Amino acid sequence: MAPEQATNERERLQSQIRFHRAANAGLLTVLLLLVLLLGFVVVRDTTKIVPTEIRRPYEIGANYANKDYLLDMAGYVLGTVLTVTPESVDYNNRVILKMTDPDGYAGLKTALDAAALRLKQERVTTIWVPRKEEVSERDKRVKVSGKLKTYIADKLTSERDKDYLVEFSVTTSGRLYVSKIEEFLGRAPAQPAGS
Repeated sequence: MAPEQATNERERLQSQIRFHRAANAGLLTVLLLLVLLLGFVVVRDTTKIVPTEIRRPYEIGANYANKDYLLDMAGYVLGTVLTVTPESVDYNNRVILKMTDPDGYAGLKTALDAAALRLKQERVTTIWVPRKEEVSERDKRVKVSGKLKTYIADKLTSERDKDYLVEFSVTTSGRLYVSKIEEFLGRAPAQPAGS
């Protein structure tokens, strides 16, 4: 092989290597952009859930839950926490604690355990009858007004109007957690539910 041909061959091979390097860099950039786009779509995508009792669809997404979902979940949470007997209170508390935000778990567990202990000692049954709901979709809070009926044995001992505030948090993956359950007195929430 002549030296001129070797030089030309080397230059040709080097230009092919430069081309392949540029092509690989371009393909890698496109791949990374597509992965970022896919991640964005997955995180920002809202999911519509149709419950077993079909009344309306729910929309849940990254840090978002629509008004209907918050209303129904607040009704479920308060019904579970406030409609209890001495026999069902522990089970109901476990159900709610499975739905609790890890940051508020300790405080809510303490309040629910104290209420359960009081219900068992006094052999009290409570029934929650909701009447009116107000939703703050932006704050993920629901204020529910209703009557809390208290029975000892089978006698109605009290029937009081109460307001409760249920606060939720929604993760970026769309999971809803209960953050707080508090009795609402006037303008500020006062005491945890069940106490």
